[in-house]
Amino acid sequence: MTQELKMSIDYSTRQDFSWHSSDSDWQSAESITAGIDVGSTTSQAVILGNNEILAYSSIRAGADNPDSAQKALEAALYNTDMKADAIHCIVGTGCGEVDIPMATRTVSEIACHARGANYAVGPTLNTVLAIGARDCAAISCRDTGTVISFLTNASRPAVCRENLCNACGAAQGQAIDAVAEFLSIPINEAGALSLSVDEQKLAARLSMPYDQREQIHDRMLEEIAAEVIAQGGSSPLSGALGVVCSVLARTQASGLLRNGWSKPEILAAYCAALAHQAALLVTRLGLQGELAVTGGVAKNTGVITRLEKELGISAVEIKPDPQITAALGAALYARSFAHNSRQS
Repeated sequence: MTQELKMSIDYSTRQDFSWHSSDSDWQSAESITAGIDVGSTTSQAVILGNNEILAYSSIRAGADNPDSAQKALEAALYNTDMKADAIHCIVGTGCGEVDIPMATRTVSEIACHARGANYAVGPTLNTVLAIGARDCAAISCRDTGTVISFLTNASRPAVCRENLCNACGAAQGQAIDAVAEFLSIPINEAGALSLSVDEQKLAARLSMPYDQREQIHDRMLEEIAAEVIAQGGSSPLSGALGVVCSVLARTQASGLLRNGWSKPEILAAYCAALAHQAALLVTRLGLQGELAVTGGVAKNTGVITRLEKELGISAVEIKPDPQITAALGAALYARSFAHNSRQS
């Protein structure tokens, strides 16, 4: 099976991609199903033939959820001879799951992340950490991919009227996107750039008395740092920021920039803060067996490296792409639904 990466779809951006199997015979498949994950930042679609991935896509999501779902499906079908009416069952998931008109069923993204990760890793996987643009969830699952329990960083939407993300002050990928954009750093380079920082030297600078720092004095950051260290934060940067909020991201980054922080140091602070919030969630749930990280943030090496260090475990690799895991799980649920329908 060969892979073909498409980066020039009519509606594509630098973060859009699609893949399809160039040697699959989808017409002979007994069951063709699809899963569509409409998120706040990106939307993904996965098409299965029997139990094999035939195609998948990821596109930047717009404000119109039905339009994003349609474009994600079109991107997955791009450059294939398959039509949408060949798909027997489509399941929707994600924060925009109620606005996917072509979906016959919906399944929660928690269940879809667990099912998709189980497909990618196998029965040895017991813990899944799903980090998206606006939320983060630690999931404990059985060897079949069904959910046992989970914890999210959810808070009541009314807490923040600017961003109904249910994740106030917790791990969010959207804030990293905002910071990288503010600093004019491509998001796909942000993680590696954050790892170029000498954290020990930065930690020494943060520990200096106020009058010896070339920074604006901020006693709140000192209190946050002490609290994070008390909670087990391993990175000396993990206390530089109290929250990873997309609403405050640009203001925080601007403040650090004025305080003399370099761009890599600011990215390092955000990656460390996000990794620490996620690690706290996994620790509260209880880490069992292997750990897999799904969602778009799984591609950020700056976050994942610090997360692994804090948890003391290496995350298993999600193939073919951690960002499509929820859509893959939705397609697997669609396959089960289609099978049950035929049986009945």
